[in-house]
Amino acid sequence: MCRQKLLNIWFHLKNKIMKRKIVTFTMSLRQSQFEVDRLEGEANKMGIEVNRALYRELSFDLKDGAAKVFVRGEELTAENTLGLWFRVAGTRSGKYTEARNLVIRILRGKGVFCVNEKGYLMWTRMGKIAQHGVFLENNIPVVPTMVFYTKEQVLQSKIGEEFGWPVIAKHERGYQGKSVRRFEERKELEKFVRKINEKNVGMFLWQKYLPTKWDIRAVIVDGKAIGGMKRSAVGEEFRSNFSLGGEVEAWKLSDDEIKLAEKVANVCGLDYGGVDIMKDEKGNNYILEINRQCQFQGFEKATGINVAKRVVEMIANKK
Repeated sequence: MCRQKLLNIWFHLKNKIMKRKIVTFTMSLRQSQFEVDRLEGEANKMGIEVNRALYRELSFDLKDGAAKVFVRGEELTAENTLGLWFRVAGTRSGKYTEARNLVIRILRGKGVFCVNEKGYLMWTRMGKIAQHGVFLENNIPVVPTMVFYTKEQVLQSKIGEEFGWPVIAKHERGYQGKSVRRFEERKELEKFVRKINEKNVGMFLWQKYLPTKWDIRAVIVDGKAIGGMKRSAVGEEFRSNFSLGGEVEAWKLSDDEIKLAEKVANVCGLDYGGVDIMKDEKGNNYILEINRQCQFQGFEKATGINVAKRVVEMIANKK
């Protein structure tokens, strides 16, 4: 085929792609600003437009055989949309997680790729407790954990005797590590339990403390582990989250770690996300949690891996 014909085909394909956009959904303009800006920058290099939409800008027209999705009054179709990338949609009412899933149900059958569509439709919300159920069902190792639903259950438990002190408590929603507490002795735990609202007791996981002050974040793109990052707690802080001041560095994932992370991604329906792995003193791996909308500023800084580019390529290659 002559060079001119190849150029014509290339320009035709490029123009075809440029008519389509990637739409990212966030709760506010500030939410995930780094990630969305990076996605936009990498997409623009490929001639792909990225539009940021707020969940509240969605609307639907639901009729038999003709369901439609609109953002700011514009219908999203396979002709104008390459794919959708969802950031955290949590509200107390759950209205935006339901909206996200309605978008997926309408558009996935029309040829629009929705990142993590399988996982979102299986679990509208997937907190830490639900995750542990999925992990255990699929023989994925977890840190020994207890869940209670009354203060009396916690106070009468032998959690310290079974796990040893200290004991960890964390809210099932996570909040980027801000909810994690460490109790050195029973008196500290009892004081905390008496302060929390009875109806919120069932939102906590009570876990064995692993003295390792670091964990591994494996980032998943297109179902595959693209790299690893070691996150280490600094000073007296026992939480290793980058957002809490944890130090980050590149980590070369072992074959076992890759296999484990990708198994977790598969059973949780992840196209994109973070899988957090922690080790005990003997080097055994435990899955702490997954993050279906993980941030990646620290990961890119530590590893040099261009996550944003990989995400754009994943979405573009699904068409």
